[in-house]
Amino acid sequence: MITLIYIGFAVLVIISIAGFIYFIWRPKRKRDASLEYMTALNYLISGDKDSALKKLRGAVIRDTNNVDAYIKIGDIFREQGDHSRAIKIHRGLTVRRNLTLRQKIDLFKSLIKDYELSQKFDRAVKVADDLVELTRNEIWAQEIRLRLYENAGRWEEAIVAKKTLQKVKGEKDNCVLALYKVEAGNKLIEDGEEKNGRIKFRHAIKQDKKCPPAYLNLSDSYFREKRYKEALAELKKFMKAQPDLAYLAFDRIKDILFHIGSFGEIETIFNSLLEKNSENEPIKLALADVYERKGKIEKAINLCYETLDKNPKSQNARFYLAKFLPRINKKDEALKFALDLIRDSCNKRENDFTCQKCGYRSNVPLWRCPDCYEWNTFIN
Repeated sequence: MITLIYIGFAVLVIISIAGFIYFIWRPKRKRDASLEYMTALNYLISGDKDSALKKLRGAVIRDTNNVDAYIKIGDIFREQGDHSRAIKIHRGLTVRRNLTLRQKIDLFKSLIKDYELSQKFDRAVKVADDLVELTRNEIWAQEIRLRLYENAGRWEEAIVAKKTLQKVKGEKDNCVLALYKVEAGNKLIEDGEEKNGRIKFRHAIKQDKKCPPAYLNLSDSYFREKRYKEALAELKKFMKAQPDLAYLAFDRIKDILFHIGSFGEIETIFNSLLEKNSENEPIKLALADVYERKGKIEKAINLCYETLDKNPKSQNARFYLAKFLPRINKKDEALKFALDLIRDSCNKRENDFTCQKCGYRSNVPLWRCPDCYEWNTFIN
């Protein structure tokens, strides 16, 4: 009996000592984990991601419930280009229970970025659907999903999502909706559905009567099917709707008239345009080019000089003069214009188009910037 009492007493002493040690040691581990995490955040702020990663790993070893640390570890892997590792970490966290609302939102946003940079847009869209549901249709979440629809080329869904957002925000942007329809048409044509693609282009024109790529792509579609008169008719409608951008149709018109054997008609078309838009520089220079090809060199040169009178910095006018003047034995004057062009060669080329949002430059107009993904931001 006495032995049992001693044994019981010894067990109680051991339990007490173990409990004392545990409560002394456990807070220390938590304090260490918290310190590791805060140090990691400071490294992240200063841009030292390698040191931050080391500290974050230390934090999760000491406290496996530190979800924020795990999310940031995945983010660092993604930023370092290790997308698959980032996805593995972030997806692993989605099965955890008892995540707070903020943690779920942060996790979904990180996972969307992982998939997006991995070009796994369909998976990114699925997570975005969860994010929209989680945030109860918050506008910023819907905007993320819309961007993913665009990147995934899911244009029909993008159209619906854009209309919904415009309604919620009290906005109306027919221009972008028309461009979505143009993209939907392009996708159909890529899939071999030429006729259905044209239907989409016409829907785009109904949405926005001044939508340039809708007219141009519609004309190109007819041209591919050798329906040249219909292709030309669409270009004429485009130039009427967008006279300032008529120059985008000039090369197409030349090709069409060449194929139908009516190249002489181009002079009539350009003269008609010039009567309505007498100060339009691209039309003048396009007509000058036609005159030169027809041997009407004096008329061509006069149009170039008229252009320079209105715009002394016109590089295209100087280019044509450098090309045309030797034809009438004015080589010294042509050389002067050529030297002017060489001098300005390091400056912005006249045919450059620049994105107003990010500064991306292209020698053709783009309706969506391939760098910042903004719509309709290019200016000449």
